Amino acid sequence: MLRSIVRVAVLVSCLLVPCDQVHAQEPAPLLEFRLADDNDTAGWKEMGVRGSSNSIFVSNEVALSGRHLEKVSFEKDLNSPVLLLTLTEEGAKAMGEITSRNLSKKLAIVLNGKVVSAPTIRSTITKNVAITGQSFDNNDLLLFQQAVDSK
Repeated sequence: MLRSIVRVAVLVSCLLVPCDQVHAQEPAPLLEFRLADDNDTAGWKEMGVRGSSNSIFVSNEVALSGRHLEKVSFEKDLNSPVLLLTLTEEGAKAMGEITSRNLSKKLAIVLNGKVVSAPTIRSTITKNVAITGQSFDNNDLLLFQQAVDSK
């Protein structure tokens, strides 16, 4: 009897409030871009790099976040995934400034508190970003997209 009452209460609450709001939702993925270095840098945090036994030192300052992304997509280039990012106007300006001042340095991509990639900055980057030679998978694309959608 008690179970029936609980089921009716849940059903009624779903009619009054959308069911997805009744159940706790997963928090949006936290996507950050931070300067990084292979060498110990004063005040920076040492973090492991996913899929590797290596670690990297990551700045405490967030250069860009998921709110700076407008669009995310993947392409295959000679069987290697290429992550394509389109930045917002604000993001393009911030990326241009940080990459022009830090050529040949690393920019860590931190997803949910874990370094998923730390590519070397090869040129000044503004609106469109192509990240090659990294080990992204379909789950990464989903998390990147969720970070964009949640802003």
